Formats: sequence, structure tokens, C-alpha cells
Amino acid sequence: MAATAIWAAFAIAAPTVIHSRDNKGGGAKTGGDTVTMAQIAFKPTTLTVARGTEVSFVNKDIAPHTVTQDGGSIDSGVLNPGKTFTLKVNDAFEYSCTIHPNMKAKVVLSG
Repeated sequence: MAATAIWAAFAIAAPTVIHSRDNKGGGAKTGGDTVTMAQIAFKPTTLTVARGTEVSFVNKDIAPHTVTQDGGSIDSGVLNPGKTFTLKVNDAFEYSCTIHPNMKAKVVLSG
């Protein structure tokens, strides 16, 4: 029952900045930049993009992960292996995985 409540909370709290979320697996969408989750790490740890760039976060690990903005509203929810979370970046942000708090990275804006 508690697990159902947690999953429902993730679904309700989904941020409005999500451009799309691939729940069927598959790779990153084209036309943007990609962060890969592998070996319990985000790669690259710093991604520099222009404002408005579509960024895909692809879980190529064997464990589930999240992309959760530090102190902000971006939260992918749990991304199981093979899943992708994509968003349009309008501001720089730092993020981590709530499941593996040692996984930390950031997106910065160029120019």
C-alpha cells in the first residue's frame, strides 16, 4: 500500500518542464544532447548546452535511477534500465539520483 502511495506521488508531482518521457525503452531522441546513466554515474557530469536544447537522460545501467533537480522542480521519477527522460532546458541546474545520492551532475548554459 505504501509503495502505491509513493508511485502515485511521483506521478502527481511530475514537473511541467518534461518535454517527453519514453516509457517503452529505446534510445535517446535525436536533435539534442544526451546524459547517460551507467556504472552508477551520470556521464558527462557537466553538460553544456544552449538555452532551449532538448536533453535526454538515458538509463543504460542495470539499476533504476532518477534525475532530480537539487532544490528544484525537475524530477524524472524512477527510470528503470532502458528508459529515457527528456526535457527542454531553459535554465542551468544541478541534479542527482535520489536512489543513489552519490550520483551528481549539472547542466550549464553556454554563452
